[in-house]
Amino acid sequence: MNLRYFLKGSLTLAIALLTLNAWAEHDELNPNIQQVKPGDTIKVTRIPENIYLRSQNDPDDLIWDRVPTYSTNLLPAPPVHQSVNLRFAEGATRGKHIYFQVARTDESFYIRLRWKDSSEDRSSTVDDFRDGVAVQYALKDVDTSYMMGTGKDKPVNIWYWRADQPQIENLAAGGYGSTTILEQQTVTGASAYVKQQIAQDNEWHVVMSRPLKANDAYDVNFDRKAVPMGFAVWQGADKERDGNKRVTHTWILLDTSVDSKPTK
Repeated sequence: MNLRYFLKGSLTLAIALLTLNAWAEHDELNPNIQQVKPGDTIKVTRIPENIYLRSQNDPDDLIWDRVPTYSTNLLPAPPVHQSVNLRFAEGATRGKHIYFQVARTDESFYIRLRWKDSSEDRSSTVDDFRDGVAVQYALKDVDTSYMMGTGKDKPVNIWYWRADQPQIENLAAGGYGSTTILEQQTVTGASAYVKQQIAQDNEWHVVMSRPLKANDAYDVNFDRKAVPMGFAVWQGADKERDGNKRVTHTWILLDTSVDSKPTK
């Protein structure tokens, strides 16, 4: 073999491997992940009826390799009072990427979330705080406030996972201080903390699911043209808790219609 061609081939392979490694460590650079801005509409992937999940909410089921991944940026939530600024730890004001996938069958809706977190924070004490993530859905239109809804006439449904308990809380809110646990706890889920060689690349993986049919007046109705959706992440190592969190600043629109193409 000609040495020049061998070296050229080796260099091409090395560049390819470096590129793959860069994508793995910096998902925001991966061209296979679609960057989503507030106001964008995304399609929900339909899972064919002959495809079965390994378990209801397995965050690392092989099916997720066949569902498109989206990414959006989270920013600090606007403080409801100036004193909240005193609680922001150094680094907590930086933006953060969250990666998500959305899928449905004829009976259920699924969302998979993942984000980088170098520390696994599962409990809250006087000085330590747990990790968490939430998905928020407007029960009405996009003129609903992304900050916990706009009063009783324009509420939100919130699916809330926290690292210190296995279950997903199904909540509703209509403004600050109005968060309520719904009687019908129909949302289920599971999580995994995935460690990598470098702590900065460690990730939380969380799956949440619910039957498509709403069972409570404050359950999000997926049977409509577009569902306003947003995210929040609490990173315990940054002293984030309560209203001190990172969120999507306005809505992403979710298209759950059955004409979405099934995954192959």
